[in-house]
Amino acid sequence: VFGGRSPIALALCKQLIDSGREVHLVTREVDAEIQAIATRLKISALYQCNLFDTESAINLATKIDQKVNHLSGIAFLHRYREGKSSPIDQYVVEVLTPFKILESLAKVSRDNELAVVLTSSPAATKVVSDQDFQYHASKASIEQLVRFSSVRFAENKFRTNGINPGTYVYKERASDFYRENPEVLKMAERLIPLGRMASVDEIAAVVMFLLGEQSSFINGTIITVDGGHSNRVG
Repeated sequence: VFGGRSPIALALCKQLIDSGREVHLVTREVDAEIQAIATRLKISALYQCNLFDTESAINLATKIDQKVNHLSGIAFLHRYREGKSSPIDQYVVEVLTPFKILESLAKVSRDNELAVVLTSSPAATKVVSDQDFQYHASKASIEQLVRFSSVRFAENKFRTNGINPGTYVYKERASDFYRENPEVLKMAERLIPLGRMASVDEIAAVVMFLLGEQSSFINGTIITVDGGHSNRVG
């Protein structure tokens, strides 16, 4: 699982571990906080890797694949989080490096399938007012990466799919913000047909499904998990 700081990634780790899966978590920076989380969740191994360094990320993914005698699933739940906006850096972190990792792993002969999940955003197809152009371009590229990989790497026993978590996902680490800005929750209740924000567990459960055998014939699909928000006009 790539994305050690992502609430959705950590929720996925817990769900995978609870189901008996061995989990390896990759995060941009390993510190005491993430080490404590990894210990509490009983994550098998924790790795530090900045996906801006494509070569190091490829080497790490290859090392893990060899260590476990071939991965059964890989989830890219990270996002570009540098303070300075850079279209090239964002593309490298969110699109190019994941592609190069898959391209490298595809060169390895494997008996079982490798399920791949990438994370998109509403900004892949719509304009999100508080984000810049490179954010939108990167998210659109991720969706095309899902489609491209589902065709190019299928013969290598890869199934590649994506999730679009939507705009309104309730994150516990932002609970103070929600408490201080109740209008955000009210807006979600008004705009989302189901009348509430998604939980990180609900988003992670869809990733779990795409990583599991129940989705064995789903390939190249991007599942939107937004409570019906994208179907509403006005």
